[in-house]
Formats: sequence, structure tokens, C-alpha cells
Amino acid sequence: MSGYLTVTNVVEHAFCPRFTYFQLVLGIEQREGKRGTVQSGRAFHSRHSTTNKTYKIKHLAGIKQTELLFYSKKYSFSGKIDEALETETEILIIERKYSDYIVIGSTIKTQLGLLAILAEENTGKEVHRAIVIFDKKKRVEMPVNITEKIKQKALLMLQKTAHTINSNNIPYSKHDNRCLNCCYRKICP
Repeated sequence: MSGYLTVTNVVEHAFCPRFTYFQLVLGIEQREGKRGTVQSGRAFHSRHSTTNKTYKIKHLAGIKQTELLFYSKKYSFSGKIDEALETETEILIIERKYSDYIVIGSTIKTQLGLLAILAEENTGKEVHRAIVIFDKKKRVEMPVNITEKIKQKALLMLQKTAHTINSNNIPYSKHDNRCLNCCYRKICP
């Protein structure tokens, strides 16, 4: 469904609203695929989705689902859940990060909140929990409770992303360490 924002678009906006401006308003590609960390992360996800189709985390119950592509008619966005466990009553989202930076920050909460909304709308089952697996040099599983507050903040970020696109104005963004490795750093004022 073209015209829909994606979860990735909103997560990038949560990271820095200027991503939205440069990419979705001005149409300047990120070209992040040339970066080594992005390539390694994509290979990590690809390896997990193709070689571990039946693997489940031992202490969790449910039927493993992979690569679930969902659309929200209610909120006009789409996204893909890479991995989930489905029981009779709920969906547990499993998100893998190729990183040793083990923090559940606003971007991950935005992602999980939007994925939870998509899963609930499309399956009719509730999402109360997620597990974020950080796996680069060492493997760390971080449980996350998916609350209404997380979902509401994610929807607010979805609205802010749409507003930036519709306003055609460059949004304010503070400059910090994130700027050092940004693909737009050479053109960002």
C-alpha cells in the first residue's frame, strides 16, 4: 500500500526529525547500505530469518511467526515484525539488534509500540511484552513491557513524522554525537 508511512520512517524521525525532512520531503536517499554497520546488521537479520526458522527461545511458549508484514488502516502506516511468538491470547514481539549498545531508548520504544499496534489490529490479539535481543559480541535479552503509554508515544511520533512531511519545513534538531555518523551530516545546517 503506497503512501503509507513505515515503522522505519517513524523510528528514523524519532532518532532525528531531519531524516524525515531530507529523505521524505526533499527525496535525498540515505545511502546507508554502503556503511559497514548497516551491511553487518542486514546480514545478521538475514541469517536469523533464513537459518533459524524453527528456533525459539527456550523459556518462551508459543508458535513462532517470522516476517509478518502488516498494514494499519486505522492509522495509515505499515511495518514488518521480524519475529514473534503467538499464543492463544497474545503476541510476543522479538526484535533483534546487531549492537553492543544495550539501551531501550525512545527509538526502540517507538518501534515496539508501532509494531504492537500493527499486531493487535491485524491479529486481534494483545501485545503486552517484547524481547529485544542485542547480539554482536555478546548476547543480551532485554524484556520490555508494552504499555499503553509506549503505544501512545509511538502514535504521537507517527503524527509528528506526518506533520514534518506535510509542513515541508525543516524541523529543529539538536546537534550531538549522533551527527558524527549521520549520512546527512554534510548537508544538514
